[in-house]
Amino acid sequence: MPRSATILALLLSALSARAESARLVTAGSAVTEIAAALGLASQIVAVDTSGREIDGMGDKPDVGYVRMLGAEGILAQKPDLVLVSGEAGPPPVLGQIRAAGVEVVVVPDGHSLDNIDDKIRTVAAATGRVAAGEQLITRVETDVQALRAATAGDEGERPGVVFLLARHGGSLMAAGGDTAAHAMIEASGGRNVCAGFSGYKPLSAEIFAAATPDFVIVSESVGGEDAQLLARVPGLAATPAGRELRVIRVDDAAFLGFGPRTPSAATEVAAALREP
Repeated sequence: MPRSATILALLLSALSARAESARLVTAGSAVTEIAAALGLASQIVAVDTSGREIDGMGDKPDVGYVRMLGAEGILAQKPDLVLVSGEAGPPPVLGQIRAAGVEVVVVPDGHSLDNIDDKIRTVAAATGRVAAGEQLITRVETDVQALRAATAGDEGERPGVVFLLARHGGSLMAAGGDTAAHAMIEASGGRNVCAGFSGYKPLSAEIFAAATPDFVIVSESVGGEDAQLLARVPGLAATPAGRELRVIRVDDAAFLGFGPRTPSAATEVAAALREP
């Protein structure tokens, strides 16, 4: 073997060995989920709050909310690599971590099923799991095709949907346009009845005076029976969704995370929206 090829082989071997023993901190539910799906769960030493919802991550140290991370808490875990979603911050904190000599890789965001491949490839490249990443992408793309097949035969007006979210155990909010929930309602073959406003908005009877949802999608973490949930929302009980108790419960991390489980979670919602 030529000397240059030998050096390259040794370098790749050293990089692979380093990746296999690297201590990882992840921030962003999709980032954590992808790392775990690539076989890196045992190397993840801490996650952000959203990452604790991923299977096997509940006992990991929590380094805080992804948008409000702290350098001290992350550096205390002595990571070799910090993987964060594009919404992670604040930027000065990421700068502090880099200044301490720790590599920070920002995984691209995006509220589209087409963005999942880029996220997987970024995490896979940073952790030396390129082959495993391509295998995961193949699986995800199969699930995306299944979702598109499930929604391909839609005819006429799509069912009206409202997505309710309770952030950090607070009051319920409705998801408007420019949100992950809006993108997922559309991908699942529904029509977001709250698309007329942006972001998340506190619920009121006025919202449902003009918007009449056929279905309510809500996180499975929101407690109470479906009837109790609908009774908490002014005006919702009088809508078709309220009268028929059409409530679909979802795993937030799977349905909204735009990670490996998102296409299959959307396919389940698409099937529920089409139940007679």
